[in-house]
Amino acid sequence: MALVVGVFMVGLAPGLALLALLEVPLEIATRRIQSTRRQALQRSMLEASARTAAGVQESVAAIETIRTFSAEEEEEEQHRRNLDKELRLKEQIELELAIFTLVYRVIELAIRVMVLFRSHQQLREGSITPGVLVTFLLYQERVGSHVQVIPWNAHVCPSVRASVHPGGTPSFSPRCCSTASMNS
Repeated sequence: MALVVGVFMVGLAPGLALLALLEVPLEIATRRIQSTRRQALQRSMLEASARTAAGVQESVAAIETIRTFSAEEEEEEQHRRNLDKELRLKEQIELELAIFTLVYRVIELAIRVMVLFRSHQQLREGSITPGVLVTFLLYQERVGSHVQVIPWNAHVCPSVRASVHPGGTPSFSPRCCSTASMNS
C-alpha cells in the first residue's frame, strides 16, 4: 500500500516526492544506529545484573566467612557499586532513547518544512495546484506512518524488525531478512 502511495506521490509532484521520500533512508540509518547502540547497552545491562546477582548469591553462601573476617562493609560496598553500574546503564539507555526520539522528530520536521517550502515555490510558479498539494501532503502522511526498518546482522538470525510509527517507539518481532521494506 505504501509503495503504491509513493508511486502516486511521484505522479503528482516528482520533485516533492523525492524530497519527501528522503525521510525513509534517513530514518532507516538512524534506526539501525539506535538498534546497535541499544543492543550493546542491553548486553552490558544483562552482564551487570548477572554480576550483581552472582555477588549476592556468593555473599549469602559465604555469610559465615564474611562475618568471621568482618568483611561485611566490603561486601556491601561491592554490592552498592554493582547496583550503581546497573543504574547508570539504565539511565544511559533512557537518555539514548530520548536523544534518538528527538533525532527522528527533527528529521521528520525538517523534511516537512523543506517539502512545504518547495511546494510553496511550486504553487507560486504555477507548476502544481492547491488540490495537488493537498493530495500530496495527505499521501506523504500516509507513507510516513508505514516505514519499516529491518536491521541486518550477518551473524545472528533471526534479526529484528522494527516498525516505525511517528511519535512512537519501535515494536520488535523476529525475522530473517536484511532489507528495508514498506508495510501496507
